[in-house]
Amino acid sequence: MSKELIYAMSTKSSMKIDEFNEIFKIAYLSESFDDNITEDINTRLQVIRTLDSLGYCEFNFDDRTVHMCKPSLVLLPGCGVPKVVLVGARTPDLIRKLKETIEKRKDVASFDYLIQSNTNINIPSLPLVKAININILKEIATETDISYDVDEPAAWKLANFSSSLDEIKRSLVFIERVEPEWKQRIFMTDKLIFFKKSEMIKTDNILVEYKNPITKQLKHWFWSGKRATEVERDWGRFLALTYHDQNILLYDNKLFKLAVPVTIPLPCIIARAIALCEGKVPFLAKTGSKIGSIPFGHLVHIYSGIPPAIALLISKKLGQKINITSLINCKDGMLYA
Repeated sequence: MSKELIYAMSTKSSMKIDEFNEIFKIAYLSESFDDNITEDINTRLQVIRTLDSLGYCEFNFDDRTVHMCKPSLVLLPGCGVPKVVLVGARTPDLIRKLKETIEKRKDVASFDYLIQSNTNINIPSLPLVKAININILKEIATETDISYDVDEPAAWKLANFSSSLDEIKRSLVFIERVEPEWKQRIFMTDKLIFFKKSEMIKTDNILVEYKNPITKQLKHWFWSGKRATEVERDWGRFLALTYHDQNILLYDNKLFKLAVPVTIPLPCIIARAIALCEGKVPFLAKTGSKIGSIPFGHLVHIYSGIPPAIALLISKKLGQKINITSLINCKDGMLYA
């Protein structure tokens, strides 16, 4: 996304989704976005998830509102010199003030940008601050009037704070339901996408998407026989995958890389935990063979800088068994294990 999109959004503490859509069209796209796209992958959705995962803002689709996060310096995991990134809303004046504050401490601190590359969407560079110790970082944040959380990496806090699939399961209440006469798609755990054909034969433990013909809002019911429960879309996919013993997380414990199918987005808090391991968005690749439960030719997001302990914690939260493999991204963009 362009800097202009972030700056424009930062002029308000919150806005309606419709307002965001207008800002998105003006500041990001050169022409109107086609809301009729039916694929699970599209530019607008990728931008929304990127904004959320990097802590710029939070999207609430229940009340169709976007809330900007307050500016904050958060600690990245890793050894050596402490490093923080700026998350939340920002303005050109805030960036200037931050640079000036660091310049006065140039012998003990530095300012840089994390360049976002190998991605199919336009992502602004993320401000990165390094200092010889945590206290210097706190001084910089206080003088710049920016919140800070530098006593423990944000990735660890978020991963631990996130709900788990086991907790989601315990909260579900199944009751006998009659299907609404709405358009529907069924989540296919072997293909990792929602399938449109209405003649699909339904089995137990499936996730079905229903589209309200009036509001166009989506509802997701998880079915077990004639009983169903409403479930959040992202968690619903992992619920279905677990019941059908499909494991879609790939991890390289030598390169510290984690691969996730693009069509299986991580739940918001977990996505933010993963993104704030390195402060970078994932890059795209396509599987050159079937890997784990990910089909051949499937798009995947590859995250870098994921410590093994965080990868293991995330997998347990999602009810997944990690596929330990060597991830090699070739020049042709194909991913092989």
